[in-house]
Amino acid sequence: MPCLGRRKKRTEIKELLLILALKKAGPIGRYRLKKILDLSEYEGIVRLMLTDLERKRIISVSRKGCKLTRKGESLLAKSLGAYNIAKIKQVDLRSLGLDNSFCVHVRDHAEMIRPVAQYRDAAVRAGALGAIILKYADGILTVPNVYSDFSLEYPKLTAEILQGFDFLNGDVLILGFAGDEWKALEGALAVAIEMAKDTKHDI
Repeated sequence: MPCLGRRKKRTEIKELLLILALKKAGPIGRYRLKKILDLSEYEGIVRLMLTDLERKRIISVSRKGCKLTRKGESLLAKSLGAYNIAKIKQVDLRSLGLDNSFCVHVRDHAEMIRPVAQYRDAAVRAGALGAIILKYADGILTVPNVYSDFSLEYPKLTAEILQGFDFLNGDVLILGFAGDEWKALEGALAVAIEMAKDTKHDI
């Protein structure tokens, strides 16, 4: 997604998170958006982001709050496609001891350019507690360097994941987790964005 400016904290991940939040929970007021974006101390930045989006007719603003327009939904779909994101969904990960989580399904990452730990670090830098990365091939989910078959350890969760996502060989599922659900999503998105950048550089 193109950046809306170069001011502090106005990164592509914050902008993508804002539009996703409006898609999933809109209409949303500016106060709640500041909390979702973890920018409570940067109200001016959030205001500028919203002003830019409204001017471009990506969002509409009313007394109820901000919501996406059709143009905004089209932009969101294009942005997710640019990062190879096929689906975003919440999955119950309490069997892993995780209360707040979001799963981001990324297409076609059969070979990861960097060690898995470096991608997990991207989630932490974004404010999540961490991320679990699953790879799919021939009906099996693996956790690189940990589980060769995730279903042997977590059969019920694996069955739920396989049912909830339309995997192709080489796909990756990023399970972001954090103290709140939006930070979990931001962390998972951060990993997906890093993977997409690596793929482009590799080409």
